[in-house]
Amino acid sequence: MSDTTVTPDSTTEPESIPNERRALLRKLALGGAGAAAGAVLLGKTVEAAPAAVNGEPITAGETNLSTAPTGLVMDPAAAAGATGPSSLSVSNAASGFSSAPYPANVGGYGNAEVVHGVHGSTTAPAGFGVVAANLSPAAAAGTDPVPTAQAVASPNGTHLLLLAGGVSGPAAGKHVAGEVYVDNDGTLWFTVPAPTTADADAVRFVRLAGTTTSGSYNAIEPQRAYDSRQPNYAENGIMAPNSSRVISVADGHSANGTVTLADAVPAGATAVQINVTAADTTGPNFLAVTAGGAASTETSLLNWTAVGEQIANSITVPVDASRQIKVFCGDQVGSTHAIIDVFGYYL
Repeated sequence: MSDTTVTPDSTTEPESIPNERRALLRKLALGGAGAAAGAVLLGKTVEAAPAAVNGEPITAGETNLSTAPTGLVMDPAAAAGATGPSSLSVSNAASGFSSAPYPANVGGYGNAEVVHGVHGSTTAPAGFGVVAANLSPAAAAGTDPVPTAQAVASPNGTHLLLLAGGVSGPAAGKHVAGEVYVDNDGTLWFTVPAPTTADADAVRFVRLAGTTTSGSYNAIEPQRAYDSRQPNYAENGIMAPNSSRVISVADGHSANGTVTLADAVPAGATAVQINVTAADTTGPNFLAVTAGGAASTETSLLNWTAVGEQIANSITVPVDASRQIKVFCGDQVGSTHAIIDVFGYYL
């Protein structure tokens, strides 16, 4: 690190700076794609080596105990590189700058030893650990894309923690497919292609989940959840009029009622898609289905009018925290067996 100069409080020190100062400078990791960089270290302004060795890294690792502001200042004439490292790169020596995949004004690159590229935190309850803002004004709807403050890219997929976006419902302006945001109402939105003859780039908003809706549907290989004709179920036998039965839909069962697939409907499910069959009826009546904790219902799922009928119907119904539903047999004269098959669930 020869030819490095230090300017303390606007006063230039000799070119030969103390070894301890050089040791600190070497602990500040700066890499450049043809960029001259500066830093304030322990309250002292430091300029990078001259152009002959421009891009030579300085390694950082000591805690800055200065009471003066500390910053890293780039040469305003130096633009970010089109390939390779960012204009200002901070890295472990082992991770290298030449393989940096996303050039930027500031780049932080981790490796297996120090795994995170950039970290931001705050102790203020209303503060944000990291703030990224695109200050370009939003154009009129349908003309230009909405300014993007942050883009997350990874060869292994995207992992995001989203905060309310300041609007309720779909945001104004032109959008591109693949946007994800949470609005002020806590609803998660996603944009998908919806091309029309007038606009091949048109998108539409899909509500993925919200405060009053379930999440995504998960289809499964159909499973027998319950069959009152089989003695292997804890509660079995024909259902009499004006009776109800709490039934678990968590596991899949064989034809005789033994468990063949535990947690076919996983913990945390909010609703299930089921098929309900009334079998071996003894007279007219109906079945109704609710979540397991319901005390009563004014609804019906299927109705029959004769003896010996086999009749079925499908429904999507909420489950309780134990993945249970409740089946009600109506107030008419007929009794029936009940069979429950599960085709999918919501998380």
